[in-house]
Amino acid sequence: VLTMSWEPGVNGTRKDEIRDELGLDPTAVAALVSTAFAFLTFHDGHVHCDPHAANVLVRASPAGRPQLVLLDHGLYRELDDEFRLEWARLWRALALADVPGIRESAEALGVGDL
Repeated sequence: VLTMSWEPGVNGTRKDEIRDELGLDPTAVAALVSTAFAFLTFHDGHVHCDPHAANVLVRASPAGRPQLVLLDHGLYRELDDEFRLEWARLWRALALADVPGIRESAEALGVGDL
């Protein structure tokens, strides 16, 4: 069953419209986008396979906070727990510039020879 609905919002890359028309802080919107996709990936183990800017809308919630509208849920990839944990280790190592950790995670993920 395919269902569709019109969802209002501003493209997530339109910083001026987000700030001036919606009255939202673009930095808070960026943090929400990051948190939402990290939660999907690292907590739930789902990857939205088409997360380009046209599939991420922003609007103000009734309380005046940023609200995301994620579009095009036609293709997801589910990550198993082992992969998800190693993927998290890789991102942690990248954030900390831990070169041995990056190598170890890359090898565990099957991309160590890049």
